[in-house]
Amino acid sequence: MGCSSDDETAPEMTSLEVNGYVSGFEEANGITRGWIPPSDYSIDEILADMPISVFFAREQKDGESDNDYKENMEEEFFYKSSGKWRVSKKNLEATSYYLYGYIPHEDFVEPKIEHLTGAGKTYADGAVLTLEQLNTVMGYDLCVIIGAKNGKDDYKADPTDYSVTGLKRGDFRYEARTTGTDGTGGNYVYLLFDHLYAAMRFNIRVHRDYNALRTIKLKELSLQAFTGDTPTKKKMKAVITIEANASGDNPLTNIVFTPSGTETGTGTFYTNEDGEELNTDYKTFQGSFMPDAVTKVKLTTTYDVYDLNNNLIRKDCKATNTLDITKLFLGQTSAKRGHRYTINLTVQPTYLYMLSEPDLDNPTVKVES
Repeated sequence: MGCSSDDETAPEMTSLEVNGYVSGFEEANGITRGWIPPSDYSIDEILADMPISVFFAREQKDGESDNDYKENMEEEFFYKSSGKWRVSKKNLEATSYYLYGYIPHEDFVEPKIEHLTGAGKTYADGAVLTLEQLNTVMGYDLCVIIGAKNGKDDYKADPTDYSVTGLKRGDFRYEARTTGTDGTGGNYVYLLFDHLYAAMRFNIRVHRDYNALRTIKLKELSLQAFTGDTPTKKKMKAVITIEANASGDNPLTNIVFTPSGTETGTGTFYTNEDGEELNTDYKTFQGSFMPDAVTKVKLTTTYDVYDLNNNLIRKDCKATNTLDITKLFLGQTSAKRGHRYTINLTVQPTYLYMLSEPDLDNPTVKVES
């Protein structure tokens, strides 16, 4: 799976590879190999091994009971086990499916798919994907399938040729196949993803003078999103309209976020019980958030302070920074899906050159201009 180049204004795109046999076939038939993503895509190391929620969508067959069809249309997921990709679906048929879903698969998310509105619409035309109980803030990217391709014809005699053709946005058709009696033939799936959330990347360091006096260990980073001064809810429902096309255009034609419940507050995207020791070099931490109408975010940083002999001086210190996206990033009236915003932060006392002991042990986190 991969992303496009990252910056504050250009959207990121994501793709993912699933190699090897699905579960239920002989493990010995699995094949693992690399591949070259399409242009403008790159590998996303964080999501690369995470499970993928997927619906193997098809139309109801003649004579198929409603209950059997409903069971066949339930959510499945790809997952990696013993270095090979598997699938939870036990009754994969040698037929055409249309793959819709998201990454990463999470038990707390409640997904479903439906046909597009309009007479005679089938899953070949697209789908409406609904994701309920989403966390507004997550520690990883949340992405939706925007293209799928069967890879059975793309493995060539040259073992170093990892290229694949025909994988494009807007095409979701996947031709499943069965295994031959000689163990040949397999199911190879290529998937493209697009971002559903925005990302906030924080580069954090300690001021060089303060680093010579104290050690900072970072324990937790949390975000809360706001529209103006109104905090967003902690849970969201996303209704995503996906329209298939032959031109390679982005099939995500409409995304509607709706708050769920009444709870507000921060969402944690990084934790380290022992604490990540910071120094004068930047260390990078990234979280993702629901971007709809979000104009600012509030970052809460939790850390411990040690002296240079590794004695704990202050435990679970908290620093809060409010970051206005409309002021920090040129041309941004609100956060945008598929954008990543980078902020540089420095840990330092309030008055670095006029230190009393309380100042020294209670530093602040400063946004760099």
